[in-house]
Amino acid sequence: MSKALLALWNDYPTSLTDEYETWHSFEHVPERMTTPGMLSATRFGILGEERNRFFTLYALEELDVLQHPQYLDLVRHPTEWSVRMRQYFLNVLRIPTTICSQEGSVRGGRAIVQAWSVEKACAEGVAYRLGEMLKTAIGFGQILNFSLGLAEPNQFYEVFEQSDMTDPDTLNVVIIAEGSNQKTLETFRADLKAALLEFTRPRSCLRDDIFELLAVYPKHDDRVTRADLRATTALRARFVSLTE
Repeated sequence: MSKALLALWNDYPTSLTDEYETWHSFEHVPERMTTPGMLSATRFGILGEERNRFFTLYALEELDVLQHPQYLDLVRHPTEWSVRMRQYFLNVLRIPTTICSQEGSVRGGRAIVQAWSVEKACAEGVAYRLGEMLKTAIGFGQILNFSLGLAEPNQFYEVFEQSDMTDPDTLNVVIIAEGSNQKTLETFRADLKAALLEFTRPRSCLRDDIFELLAVYPKHDDRVTRADLRATTALRARFVSLTE
């Protein structure tokens, strides 16, 4: 059972869309799924003219999964391909968060994804009220599932400098709500924002988008290792830059 999430936002050049999605699907995420306690992963995207915007969500047994030696080895000893891909990441925001409310098992093709910075003193109350609102939305068929988390701000990540730093007396509220109808989600997204403004005065809005679901990654067999999943030479050779 997932008690925590790792939420990751990043932009990436549209000119490298094929390479990014191939690397992400066949090497990057599968490697991470070999970490004990990493339960599943989902990639969402907004494809643009110059930059794509991606959101990747990992379900974790506990937050301390991110301190496991196998995960840290992946972070600190990337493959040659990962080293190349890292140099093009833009606008990275990484929020490991504890789940405080979650409901629904049906997956949707789109997701509202929001991250807000709110005062620490009122964060739990805000999260509770938002959780009740999200549960009601499932009951009315506005969304299919949701996860709501609270996280410490500005958590260190040794790979990328974080964008959107916030005040130390705040917590981050992370909302992921999936659905199938774009217009319904757009309306509910506006309702969520209005509710937050009613409950409290957020210090800042870190992210607020509706993403398309692109890929879902289940948990590997525990016997699968990082070496077993490394992308083949033939697959990598599709990209001229890797064979020059």
